[in-house]
Amino acid sequence: MCEISRANLLFWIATLSFLISFSQGTEASSSIQSLFEKARSLKNKGAYEEAIELYQEILKEEPENYEAIIEVAQVYGWKGEYDKSLEYYDKLLGRNRRDYDALLGKAQVLSWKGEYGKAEDLYARVIEKVPSYFDAHLGLVNVYLWSGKYNKALSFLEKLEREDPENQRIIKKIFDVLYAKGDFKSARKYYQILVRLDKEYEASQEVIADLCLYTIDTGYLCENIDIMDDWKSSHLTFSYKPNREFTAVILASRLRRFNQADSIFSLGLYYDLTSSLNAYLSLTLASRPHFSPLQRCDIDLVLKTKAGTSFLGGLDYLIFDEGTVQVYTAGLEQYLTGKIYFSYQLFHSRDYDGATSQSHLAKLNFSEEKRYLHTFGYATGSEAFLVESRQEIMDVETKTFFIILKRWFNPRWGMNINASHHDRKDSYVKRSTGVGLFFKF
Repeated sequence: MCEISRANLLFWIATLSFLISFSQGTEASSSIQSLFEKARSLKNKGAYEEAIELYQEILKEEPENYEAIIEVAQVYGWKGEYDKSLEYYDKLLGRNRRDYDALLGKAQVLSWKGEYGKAEDLYARVIEKVPSYFDAHLGLVNVYLWSGKYNKALSFLEKLEREDPENQRIIKKIFDVLYAKGDFKSARKYYQILVRLDKEYEASQEVIADLCLYTIDTGYLCENIDIMDDWKSSHLTFSYKPNREFTAVILASRLRRFNQADSIFSLGLYYDLTSSLNAYLSLTLASRPHFSPLQRCDIDLVLKTKAGTSFLGGLDYLIFDEGTVQVYTAGLEQYLTGKIYFSYQLFHSRDYDGATSQSHLAKLNFSEEKRYLHTFGYATGSEAFLVESRQEIMDVETKTFFIILKRWFNPRWGMNINASHHDRKDSYVKRSTGVGLFFKF
C-alpha cells in the first residue's frame, strides 16, 4: 500500500512539472508571436528603427529564429543600412547555401548598394535553380534598369511578356524601362495597356507630361447650331505637343447659314510660363466672311493655386469691317472633389460704337481622366461672347442651358455629344446639337 502511494505521488509530481513547463513554453511562444505582430506592423508603417528593436528582442530569446533573421535583414535593407542587412543574409546562407529567399534578399540589397555585377550573379543563380521564382526575374530586370542596360532589360522582359501578356507587373516594368530609356512613344503604348489592365493606376503628373511629348490629337465635330434656322458648322482640330511646356492647336472650321459659308482658320498656342501660370494666345482668320469676324485675337492667362483653384483673365478682339468688338474675361475654377469642379466666367463686351454688355457663364464638370468628361452649363446675358456674328453683337438677352458628354472608349479615341437650348427674350428659341470624334496618335 505504501509502494502504491509513493508511485502515485511521483506520477502527480511529474504531471505537474510537465504542465508548468508547457505553460511557460506557451507563454513564451505567445510573447514571441506578439512581438512579431508589432514588428511587422511598424515595418509596414515605415517605422524601421522601432521594428528593428522588436526583432532584436525576439533574437535575444531565440537567436536562431529564421523569420526574425530574414525580416530584420529586410528592414535594415529598406533603412539603407546595407552592410548590416548583408550580415544577416550571410548568416542564413552560412546555414544553407540553397536558401533562395536569402539569396534573393541579398541580391536586392547588393543592387540597392550599386554592386550590380554581384547582384546579377545571385539573381541568375536563383533563376537557374528556381525558374518559377518571379521576383527573381523582376529583380534581375531592375539590375539592368538601374545599371543603364535598357536593351538587355527589354529583351529579358519580352520573353516574360510572351509567356504572360496580361501580367500587370511585367507590363509596368516594361513601361518603367521604356520611360527611363526616354522612348516616350513606346512607353505611352504600354501605359495605355497598363491603364486597361488596372483602371485605378495613375502615373505622376511629371510622367504624364513626358508621355504627352510629341503626341498629336485630332478631333472632328459637326454641329447643327440652330436646328430651325439651318445654321451648321464643321470643325477639324489638330493639337501638337513638342515638349512639356508648349502646345500648338490648329483649327479649321466651316460655318454655313442660308447657302452662305465662312471658312475659318485658327492657330492657338498654349505655353506654361511657370508651373502654376499658363498662357494662351490665338489668332483666327476668316476668308471672305459673310457673318464671322475678319480676325479674332485672344489672349488668356491662367493662374493655378495649390488649393485646387484657378483664376482666369483674358482679352478677346473681334475685328469686323465696321470696327472692333472687345471682350474682357475674368473667371475662376474650383475643384470641389478630385473628379468634380466648378467654373464661372464673367464677360464684359464693348462694341465699336461704345455699347457695352455683360454675360455670365457657369459650368459644373464631372471628370475622370481618360474615361469621361460631363459638363452641365448655364449662361445668361448678351450673346456677344457666344456667337461670332455681327448680326448677333447686339444686346440680345438670352438664357442658355447646355450639356457636353465626352467619353474615351480607349486611350486612343473617343466621342463627344453636345446639346443646348437658347431662350432669346422677345425673339425666339434656338436649339442646337453636335456630335464628334477625337483621336490620339
